[in-house]
Amino acid sequence: MPYLDTYSGSWTKKEARHLLRRASFGVTQSLVDTSVSLGLSETLNILFSENELPNPPLKYVLDGTSNGEALDPAANYGETWIHGDVVPVEDANTSAKNIILRYRTRSLYAWSYLQMQNAEMSIREKLTLFWHNHFVSVNGNPHLEYYYMNLLRTNSLGNFKELTKQITIDPNMLRFLSGNQNLNTAPNENYSRELLELFTVGKGDAVGNGDYTNYTESDVIEIAKVLTGWRTRGLTNADALTSYFQSNRHTTGDKNLSHRFNNAVISENGDQEYKDVIDKIFEQEECSLYITRQLYIWFVNSEITSEIETNIIIPLAEIVRNNDYDISEALKKLLASEHFFENVFCMIKSPLDLMLSATKSLLLSAPTTSVKEEYEFAYILYLACSDLEQSVFNHPDVAGWKAYYQGPLYYKTWVNNFLLPKRLEYCKVLVTGGDLVIDDKNYTVPPLVPVLLIATNITNAEDPNILINELASQLFNYEITESQIISLKDILIPGLPDFEWTIEYTDFLGNPSDDAIRISVENKLRSLISVMLQMSEFQIM
Repeated sequence: MPYLDTYSGSWTKKEARHLLRRASFGVTQSLVDTSVSLGLSETLNILFSENELPNPPLKYVLDGTSNGEALDPAANYGETWIHGDVVPVEDANTSAKNIILRYRTRSLYAWSYLQMQNAEMSIREKLTLFWHNHFVSVNGNPHLEYYYMNLLRTNSLGNFKELTKQITIDPNMLRFLSGNQNLNTAPNENYSRELLELFTVGKGDAVGNGDYTNYTESDVIEIAKVLTGWRTRGLTNADALTSYFQSNRHTTGDKNLSHRFNNAVISENGDQEYKDVIDKIFEQEECSLYITRQLYIWFVNSEITSEIETNIIIPLAEIVRNNDYDISEALKKLLASEHFFENVFCMIKSPLDLMLSATKSLLLSAPTTSVKEEYEFAYILYLACSDLEQSVFNHPDVAGWKAYYQGPLYYKTWVNNFLLPKRLEYCKVLVTGGDLVIDDKNYTVPPLVPVLLIATNITNAEDPNILINELASQLFNYEITESQIISLKDILIPGLPDFEWTIEYTDFLGNPSDDAIRISVENKLRSLISVMLQMSEFQIM
């Protein structure tokens, strides 16, 4: 079996959709056509291109004195607030401060959704979310969260080892895992434990008292000592967004690692000592194996058999090590492989993948008539994903979303008896419009999917069989059965022969300004597409 040999089959829309769906969020027909014309190699080159970072989130509400409007001194409407004070309003007006922080948080969350929605042919946003799920850091302050995510986005295509160093002293992470409370008089092991167990080598099996395959409890203690002395300032401080090293709170002297790290000694090195211990951790081959498994689960399949370990994980991990922990070459190798293109329809879409595959496939985007409308619409879709238990910035725990680490269910976690009906209803509402009820609050979604445009972009859409097959190809990426076509035709033209659709759609094309004909055709298309989005075929990729 070729495994990591470069895919040598035909490069068609089917293969292009598979790659773009896994490597980014959703895909438009235009991007698919572009990829087909580029070919596999050039598509990957563009996916991994270093693009300019996006402009920061904006203030999307008007200043006012009523209805909870934000009197934010940091920005005018349509400007960014990230250069303002971390805690706004100097007069300690708690109500005003909370209003401002609430709108900034919503602005950040909506903006984050828009980055995924508006990304073109780029893997950066998918990798940014990967690192967000890997280096989980929950805080609640929008400024800290923005700069934490900006760190992940900036380094998303880069070096795993260097990102680990930067995240170790990131103010958001220092607060989240008690790093700023890690003192020589009272070492705190929260971060050192997660650094080993979740971020770098993984725990492995217990093989003795306090001894695991990849580290020991004594390593957790010694690494905690290495990291003592790093602090954060209060949120009202002008330097709240930076960390600093306080030498008198640092544990001095040598730190001795266990046999799991070849009894290495980390010599006293002040504010550079954290880099030394991370370099030592990354000398373990298990670091490359661990991150390669995580990337495989994220992009390919949750099942890592002994065969996959031998033929995929181990050789890719070697590429990671040979590139000093730059991940791009190994990931390109994986995404270009025969193995990747054999692993189709085995991944249940995450809520974000579900929403964005629906909106992008159906040419649905946030309204751009104003910043306010754009951000409010994006925030509703962000909330919908959160309601389906994938809330960016708000992981359930430090291990991330269960779909990517908790066997045997893995991706099936997204479709339990509680979540599946919600997924289906949200898919329907995206097409037909209606109310999304989230946390007992109604959010109205207008019917913005341009179903008439989608149909007119399909050649010979007056034939219901061609129309349905082409929609299936775009939404499901493979042919559906004859019985499914018959069932879907019954949604489009209930109990009627094919020619009834042909006549009605042809009449619409000839008389597009006739409201009665247009509304009838539009309603039929909305019903058809909404049902297709609720089919199991749309829930997987």
